[in-house]
Order: sequence, then C-alpha cells, then structure tokens
Amino acid sequence: MQTTKEEPTTPFAETVYTGDALVSAYLPEPRPVEDAVVELWIWVQGLSSFLSSYDRVLGDSEKPVAVTRDRRGEFHITMEVFVRLSGLLAEIANSDQRNFYGVTIERRAFSELSAFIQDHSVLNTALLKGDSLSYYEWRSWRKLLREKLNGLAAVELLEDVAAEAGLQKLPEQLRTLSADPAFSAEDRSTIIWVTSRLGRILLSLGAISRMLKKDDPLKPTMAIFCGIHDQVRTMNRRIGDTLTRWKDEEAELYGMLDGASYMASLELKKAYNQELAGIVMLRSALVVYARVETAYALLNDGFQEILTGFVRLVRPEVAVGDVFAEFQHKLAESLMLRNHLHQVVTAVRNAEEDPTPENVATLQAILSAFLKEPIEYLYYKDREAFERFCEEITASIDGKELVPLLHRFSAYLETLFRQVSMRAVLADHPFEASI
Repeated sequence: MQTTKEEPTTPFAETVYTGDALVSAYLPEPRPVEDAVVELWIWVQGLSSFLSSYDRVLGDSEKPVAVTRDRRGEFHITMEVFVRLSGLLAEIANSDQRNFYGVTIERRAFSELSAFIQDHSVLNTALLKGDSLSYYEWRSWRKLLREKLNGLAAVELLEDVAAEAGLQKLPEQLRTLSADPAFSAEDRSTIIWVTSRLGRILLSLGAISRMLKKDDPLKPTMAIFCGIHDQVRTMNRRIGDTLTRWKDEEAELYGMLDGASYMASLELKKAYNQELAGIVMLRSALVVYARVETAYALLNDGFQEILTGFVRLVRPEVAVGDVFAEFQHKLAESLMLRNHLHQVVTAVRNAEEDPTPENVATLQAILSAFLKEPIEYLYYKDREAFERFCEEITASIDGKELVPLLHRFSAYLETLFRQVSMRAVLADHPFEASI
C-alpha cells in the first residue's frame, strides 16, 4: 500500500491557528529572557515608527497614488507585528525575572501592553475583512494606535533597556572605549551615547538577519526598517547639536562624529531609496527577499564600519574584522566571490573572442564550479540572472547564437563585478587585476 508523506503545516497556510496555538507557532527556541525583552523593544519601537513615518520613509513616491491605492498591505503588517509581540510577551510571561539590564519592568507594564495588543488585534482583524481599506482609514488607524501605544508605561521602560543593551551587546573594544584616558569626561559622554545608539541599530538589524535566515515573511521587517530610520535621524540630530557647540573643530572626535553622521545618512539613502521604497505593494516573495537582503547588508556593513571608526581614534591600525567577527567572515566570502567572478569574466571573454571547443569547455567547467559554491555569496537578486545566463549558454552551446549571448553575459558580468567590488567589506582590499 502506497503511503503519502504529510507535509508540515505552517502558520497562516492550510491550518488556521487561533489563541494559544497562534502564539505558540511564533515562540522561538528557549533563550535568555533579556533577549526576548530586547526583541520586544525592537518590534514596539518599529511599530511606533511604522505608524508615524512609513508613508514618508517607505511609502509611495507619487502622492496621488498614495491617496488612492488600497492600504490593506499596511494593515497586514500591523497585524503581523501584533502577532510577534504576542509571542514575545508570552515568552517573557514564562519568567519571573523583572530586572533587565538594570531596568525594572513590573508585570503590570507587560500586562498593559498585552491588553493593548489583544484589543487592537481584534479590531485589526475586523478591518481586514473589508474589501478594501483607503488612505483615510489607514491615517485614522495609525493615529489611534500610535497615541495609545506611546501612552503605555512599558514603551519608555523598554527604551531604557535598549539603551543599556545597545552598549552591552557591542564588542568589547567598543564597550570599553569610553574609559580610555585619551578622552575627556565630555567626550566620554558623547561616545557612550553615540555608540549606544549605533548598538541599538545593530540590534534591530540583527532581528532582520534572523528573519532572513529563518525564511520568515519579510514584509513585517518594514516596521523595523522604519524604526532604524528614526533611530538614525535621532542620532544625527543629536550629533548636529553637539557639533554646533564644539570648541575645537580640528579635534579627531569632531571629525569622527561629522563623518559618522554623513555616512549614516548616505547608507540610509542607498538602502531606502533604492531597495525598500514601495516594497509593501510588491507581490513576489522572491523580490521582497532580494530587496530586504540587500538593504540589510548595506546597513549592517555600513554601521559596523562607522563603529570601527570610533575604535580607530585610539587604535588606528584596527580593521573592521578585528572588531566584528562576522565582518571578517563576509570579507573572506567576498574575496572568494570576486576572484571567482574574475575567472568567469576572463573565460567568457576568451570564449566570445575565440569560441573554440577548448575555450567553450573551459567556460563550462568554470561556470559549473561557480554554481556549486561562490554563487551563494551573491545577493539573492543577482543569483537568478546569473543562473539564467548559465542555462541559456548550456542550451546554446553548439548554436550560432552563442557568441551574441556571451557578449550580453560579458556586459552583465562587468556590471556585477563592479557591484561586488563596491561592497563595504572590500573597501580596503582593491582588486589589482584589470577587468
């Protein structure tokens, strides 16, 4: 008798989860409760920012479209955030701990937040039953939620937890930086505040990284990205106020702060304007994944570079990989990818100029080796195009269209090679061979 293997169910697929089962589906593996509280802050802060700045930061670039299109996508995101917050609160409720990074949060504050989520989840679900939701309904909804959310005691307490966690979760070289005798008391206070804020940004990016690795639905990350955007703006305003009062504009710390503010703004523009704008309206999960992955990489590498700049104030020889171990890992992967891409470019050009059986066979072998491992180090958005070219080359290996195809592939590879070479991890590792 033939048996059929039953496919595992997932939340919101064929099985409908409600109540405790819905919350359990989102409960992560056991971990220190402090980590759950930090993640709770990430989503609470993200939700607040999403409600206040989404339309300005990630919404439609054309105002008429922003007013006329259906806003169900935004309501789905607030619902997803509610579900994640419910799971985190259930996780925290299983612990008797009430002190987190030196901040005491009583059970009553968590209960108040839980009641807010429960009440508005019901309303959110009811609103989503309609055929469409207009801009005016979205405007009223976000105003209602934000006013009530910001009035909760837990919100301010979670901010205090995040400020301390942002420092303690940093690498040791950054945690101890403010104690260096090279800095005055005023300088130390500034360094502590800025590195804490940058540490909180990295914590938020860490939550996005985990969602990418787990292949979770990624549109809810728009709330976290809005939160990161607001954190950077807050940091830059504080830096601007500090620099206007600075007495010695030739000081190294002055230049570091000015550069950090500029770099942070630049990274935001690259990630938000090029990758994240309008993402809520996209239907393809593959495109959403590709854009979120690229935006995450741009921001994470950029902010790690900024933080390392502060360490270089006292240790100029330090590299980013010396401070952040993951950066060293990315460097090794990117160096391998760049070298292999150069081999592919060379083989494609040789086959295009002289399509002999030997050159074509060499190209096939190099492409086959690239598809086994180095392609995994490309951003997802580039893998599909590369694989499609490989498939077309295999299908046209003996045809007249091979040379024109190799010409198009060569042009694409030159652009791809330049993009890979511009990665932040390769900034101090220029490629010597010509391309």
